[in-house]
Parts: sequence; C-alpha cells; structure tokens
Amino acid sequence: MTEAVVADQAAAEEADVEAVAVDVGVAADKRLIIMKKIVIHSASVMISLVWLWVTCHTLNPVTLKGPDFLTFYIILVLGFYASVFIINSLREKISKETFYFAGFIFLLGMIKLVWGIILGKPIGFLVMILIAECIVAVALMPAQVNKNMK
Repeated sequence: MTEAVVADQAAAEEADVEAVAVDVGVAADKRLIIMKKIVIHSASVMISLVWLWVTCHTLNPVTLKGPDFLTFYIILVLGFYASVFIINSLREKISKETFYFAGFIFLLGMIKLVWGIILGKPIGFLVMILIAECIVAVALMPAQVNKNMK
C-alpha cells in the first residue's frame, strides 16, 4: 500500500516539474517575441538617427530647424509604421511595446509642435503629420482590442 502512495506522489511531483518546465518555456518564448518586436521597431529609430548624424551632425532632433526636423520625423514615422505593418504581416499581434514606441514618437512631435508655437514658427506640416499619426494609431487600436477579446 505504501509503495502505491509513494509511486502516486512521485508521479504527481514529475507532473509538477513538467508543468513548471512548460511554463518556463512559454515565458522564454514570450520574452523572445517581445525582443524581436523591440529590435524591429528600433531599426527605424536607428535609421533616422544615422540620417540625423550624417546630415545634421547632431543626435538631438529637438534642436533642428523646420525642414530638417520634418525630414527626420517623416523617416522616423514611416520607418516605424513600416515595421508595424511587417509585424502585422507576420501574423503577430500588436503589443504594448508597439504603442510605447508610437507614444514616444508622437511625444517627440508634440514637443516640437509646442516649441514651434512658442517661437511663432509655421507648424502646418507637423500638424498634418501628427493628425495622420493619430488616425493610424486609432486604426491600430481596434485590431488590438479585437485580438484581446478573442
């Protein structure tokens, strides 16, 4: 009788160990997917920063004047949304890291917009880019909500 109880306990412990190993494997896979998305999104940031360094010899986009900042910002935004569409084409869901990147890009545009308003500079193109960015972000949000509902 005791041998049966010991065998049952050993089987239960083996099942627990296997469950923990599966949980660790799933967590590692999730981290790997998140890191892939961060690397894909970082590529557009690196490309725009390399352009910024090569053409303007600075890494601070806030100090740029109108056309240079707009070129930098368009490279950044188009590269970011290209990476979002690449992730969508790979059938990956849009993660919160994607929204963090989009938020930081939008925040950079808003900082430059406020800076332009304070200095009394023309800001029309930047406003149009920010509006388009908001429209795309709103278009991406229902996809995120629908995937979370499923």
